[in-house]
Amino acid sequence: MRALLLALFMLLAACTPRPGPEALTPQPAPGPDLRVVRVYVATTRAPMAPPAIGFGAGPAIGMSYRWYDISVPEQPRARGVFWMTDTPDPSQDFLVVGHGALDRSGFAAEVAQRNAQAAEPVTVFVHGYNYSFPEALLELARLTAETGRGGAPVLFSWPSQGKVLDYVGDRQEALASRDALARVLADVSRAEGRTLLAGHSMGGWLTMEALRTLALAGRRDVTDDLDVLLIAPDIDPLVFRQQLAPLQPLPRPLTVMVARDDRALAMSSRISTGRTRLGALNVDDPVVARAAQSADVQLIDISGLPAVNALHHNRYTELARMVAERGSDSGDPLGLVRSAGAFVLDTLGSGLIRAGQTIGGG
Repeated sequence: MRALLLALFMLLAACTPRPGPEALTPQPAPGPDLRVVRVYVATTRAPMAPPAIGFGAGPAIGMSYRWYDISVPEQPRARGVFWMTDTPDPSQDFLVVGHGALDRSGFAAEVAQRNAQAAEPVTVFVHGYNYSFPEALLELARLTAETGRGGAPVLFSWPSQGKVLDYVGDRQEALASRDALARVLADVSRAEGRTLLAGHSMGGWLTMEALRTLALAGRRDVTDDLDVLLIAPDIDPLVFRQQLAPLQPLPRPLTVMVARDDRALAMSSRISTGRTRLGALNVDDPVVARAAQSADVQLIDISGLPAVNALHHNRYTELARMVAERGSDSGDPLGLVRSAGAFVLDTLGSGLIRAGQTIGGG
């Protein structure tokens, strides 16, 4: 049965084309009608050999910092579809039109300056398992464009192999990057205002490990300034409870986006402890709801959002639309009322539903 499930998982994952290093080939400056977003990168990946301007799957000895200017197409291709030809189309493709290297102090200074100019939160995104660097970078550029936020977008990219069969290896590489992520969070927290920290899938596990590292080091000045969002986190609930303990009491509820039909997390559960992963918990279970309430965690079922692919694991891309529509009228970076407990996202209305009652929205 396990072999059959793994084969199905590989088949589903193989259905989506993946961008290679060529997707980051610098292109001419865009026309005046195209918007350009700047994405900052902090990574533990090893840089690729010139003339490539990206990073590979191998780990580096130290951290690298870089910025990329990416043009936003007027009519972008479908999600997950990146240009694969020698003739990219600026009207349809997200294209690199500028890039540069930074040192650690320059990285922190630029992010702080951008944050001060925009008067909006910095967003740090931590990608999940089976992600290449180009894939993560272009996805964050797209999310930034769709939300319309002016705060600095920061990609923390760890050395995922970008291969379905390297789940165990990816987990080790993620763990080896927790101290580096903790340092990045400490650096960006120097900017005014709070920081939105979003971790997806295995990136959610890495996010919690970094937060635990900061808490045990007595850096509440950093962790208390973070709005934490875990999206489909690939975490055993018992491990999550241990990760969360040093962070408590929380200054505000920690938000976890879940979906019971997440096939990637179902597979992760079967090849590990057998327990349902945090990102696939049933919010209708009263035991789950009580546990979330007592831990000051906000569980939100996002199953009502469209599934981007057959794995039902990347619904976070649809959250960009929700944030764009509702976030501007709310003091919360997600445009939602923060409250501990279990909820369902009302995709047709304006907020969250708990026990049949809408309680929030923008």
